[in-house]
Amino acid sequence: MGRLIFLVLIVLAIALAAWWISREWTGDVERVADAKAEVNRHLDRMSGELLRLDPDNDAALAAMSEAVDRMHTTRAQLASATTLGQVRVAKETARGGLYFIRKTREAMGLDPGPPIPR
Repeated sequence: MGRLIFLVLIVLAIALAAWWISREWTGDVERVADAKAEVNRHLDRMSGELLRLDPDNDAALAAMSEAVDRMHTTRAQLASATTLGQVRVAKETARGGLYFIRKTREAMGLDPGPPIPR
């Protein structure tokens, strides 16, 4: 009897963990849309910054190139994202692009700008 109760508890724990993981990675449509909107704000910021910058040395040009690559990658990831997990990956890519924008500005002798959002 004790083994049966233990087995039932294990099965319930596994089921709860599976539900939590699937909920966290798939999410509902509204949560995914909200997360995508946040990443789109990062993309808008990246686009605006990249349009204003005119690299004047090799280090700035290399950093800007990395930022542009990450912006394009983020757009592709976001276009195909259907789960919260996929949107999180796109967000991290966008954060990488914002990092390289800061590096571009620093290489140009400018203030690095606002901090990278979490």
